[in-house]
Amino acid sequence: MSIPLDKFIQELDSASPGFKLKVGQLYPVAFNIQISGMPKFSINLNQNNQSFNFSEHIDAQFSLSLNIFSALNAIKNKIVPSESISGNIEDAVIFLGVIAHLDIDLELLIYKHFGDIPALILRKVLLGAEKGSSSESRSVSNNQLLKTFRDISIRLDRLEHSLIK
Repeated sequence: MSIPLDKFIQELDSASPGFKLKVGQLYPVAFNIQISGMPKFSINLNQNNQSFNFSEHIDAQFSLSLNIFSALNAIKNKIVPSESISGNIEDAVIFLGVIAHLDIDLELLIYKHFGDIPALILRKVLLGAEKGSSSESRSVSNNQLLKTFRDISIRLDRLEHSLIK
């Protein structure tokens, strides 16, 4: 199954002017992504077709194999561990370097398409990661974050219950 990325790329271009121009210079790009616990998927970008595929690309230029924490770290800090890249490493470094140097307002995109609660959760995660540096403070921060998620879940359940009646 394949999902066209035309509208998504237009959204990225509006959130980060020049996105299409910078990434378009690298076309064609085809790569696979494996995040632990999820099936492999691929992204294919060329002049005629930009698509997200729920299957592995046979002729991928490179592949990324990440666990959930390295994937979140890659999104937040724009750093992908070198051991996570296989295939044509030069193409991967150039593509990821262009993506890393784009200033994409991820929080705005999440707010626009998923609403304020997911955007607030993202903000809480990003601010929580910046605060604590020691493992003890991170543990306290993680517990506070989990408590916040539980509180939000309880509120949503109550709201849903009241709307059903």
